Amino acid sequence: MGFLWLKKDNKMPNLTTNVIQNTPVDDISVIRQFMDKPNLELLSVGTDLATQYFRVGKVTKVGTGENMDAVDGWTRQVNVYDQKDLINGTCSVYEYNPDSRNHKLTVVIIRGLKPSEIEDYKTKGTACSSNTNSNQKISKSEAETVAMNYLKHGLPNFDQIKDQFMYSQQNNGESYEWLWENKTYTLPEGLSSRPYQYPIIRISVYANGEIQYWNTTPLFEQ
Repeated sequence: MGFLWLKKDNKMPNLTTNVIQNTPVDDISVIRQFMDKPNLELLSVGTDLATQYFRVGKVTKVGTGENMDAVDGWTRQVNVYDQKDLINGTCSVYEYNPDSRNHKLTVVIIRGLKPSEIEDYKTKGTACSSNTNSNQKISKSEAETVAMNYLKHGLPNFDQIKDQFMYSQQNNGESYEWLWENKTYTLPEGLSSRPYQYPIIRISVYANGEIQYWNTTPLFEQ
């Protein structure tokens, strides 16, 4: 199904480039708390729109696809940070997206390095590998321990919702995923959200200990 996000003139924020000294320390503290690494080194790479994992607007059907018109008050901008250290020696880093309005963490994703970045690491004496050991397996209990530890550090209401997460096994045990949905949430009449119908918290844990995390609940807040 096709999807097109339509911008309204002069309503979308301009993308900017920040240096870490000029960004709120709240972002850094929140990321470090979630990762449970008080000395985690981060690089601020600017701001972006959260349209990859959060869009709210007016949807109209177009053939087999749909268009979404942007709506005043529902555009979300996030600050973007890269972790300086490579993930397990691979050619990838964690990218973090705190909501620019409230500094709540909305995303932790694995971002592959560009060729120029790989060369830059190499020049500084750090070589990386493309081997991700994708055939490794992890048990549900091992993955759950990892997932819940991260969620405990990142969610103030963890104790209230921890038993509401649904899990699924991915790729024959190479990873596991936990998902929570706030199905009591209702958007204003006439509006729809994509790609998730409700505010969600989702975490994937891989056999090598790597994770990816999405939390759209702050983005739904007005």
